[in-house]
Amino acid sequence: MGRLAFGLLLFLFMPLSMLAQEAPALPAPEAHARRASAPPAEEIIPRVRDNQKQLEERRKNYICNLEEETQKLDGHDAVKKTEIKGYEMFFVDGQPILRQVSNASKPFDANEQRKEQEKVDKQIKKAHERAGKRERNQDDPNALGIKQFLAASRFSNARYDSFKSQRVLAYDFEPNRDFEPHTRAESLANKLSGTVWIDPDALAIVRLEARVTENFNVAGGLLGSLKRGSAVVFEQEHVNGEVWLPSFADFNVGARLWLVSSLHERVIDRFSNYRKFRVTSKISVTEPEAK
Repeated sequence: MGRLAFGLLLFLFMPLSMLAQEAPALPAPEAHARRASAPPAEEIIPRVRDNQKQLEERRKNYICNLEEETQKLDGHDAVKKTEIKGYEMFFVDGQPILRQVSNASKPFDANEQRKEQEKVDKQIKKAHERAGKRERNQDDPNALGIKQFLAASRFSNARYDSFKSQRVLAYDFEPNRDFEPHTRAESLANKLSGTVWIDPDALAIVRLEARVTENFNVAGGLLGSLKRGSAVVFEQEHVNGEVWLPSFADFNVGARLWLVSSLHERVIDRFSNYRKFRVTSKISVTEPEAK
């Protein structure tokens, strides 16, 4: 079930993390100190969004290792079972693609690799389809982006904070009760509360903590529901001085699937070993030769 939790993570937060840098920087720290308060989120977060295209161009050149630890939990949050899987993650048209390479630290054999490549091809096809919709200015009703996040949330307690010895901006957010959602993504955005931390110079999200404030049903609960209290912590890091990429995610999810089974898991994703690569015409990954 690890991919389900990772899928929920992408649905919830990856569009928020696929934001950019190279935007006009805020005033220098000395100027910050003279301001009576930190700038409002409505001023900062749209500026983060504006550079998404530049980030997608840079991140498509990177591949990384992803270790995913899935803990099956009982009703008292005690761990019943732990699974560890290994993946490679790269980006196509701005969308993250997962290729599983190991299970329980055991590398896949040739047959497992072939089956996994078939899954990767399907992921890439869907990424191209989503990119085509964006080019035709067709909104994806399932995509949770900055526009929905801003409209569906109320921000408060704007402040300067510290993250890993770095001076950052921090904003708390909660559901905007005056907002009327019209899509699944907007409905979910309107059920989130938490805090977001932003690098004020790069204008990139460095950490986000969010919690679902009430049950979120898909198709009226027929397909499933995400339970109140499900939560995520997501972090990014600056790689090679040119792009912001995921570094850590901790996802605690309670859900009901197809009105039949219940799911209670904690999924911890650790991203490492970012390096440049290229995608061949046959959609296989080739790392550049060492110079």
